[in-house]
Amino acid sequence: MDYEELVQKNQAGEISDLEFLLAQEELAPAYKEAMKESLQEINDETARKWLLQYEIDKLYGHGDSW
Repeated sequence: MDYEELVQKNQAGEISDLEFLLAQEELAPAYKEAMKESLQEINDETARKWLLQYEIDKLYGHGDSW
């Protein structure tokens, strides 16, 4: 599934934020590693927070890390 299709399915509620994140081969390993390092669970809530922080870091070049 390509990125645009993933975005559409996520926005439509067809897939969760966790499914959206794990389907992205370039982001999934970084998310999993961040959860391991911070001793947090891999779930929809942490996926949502991680994605938000990732966007902030990419858009603004800074932000709090896990």
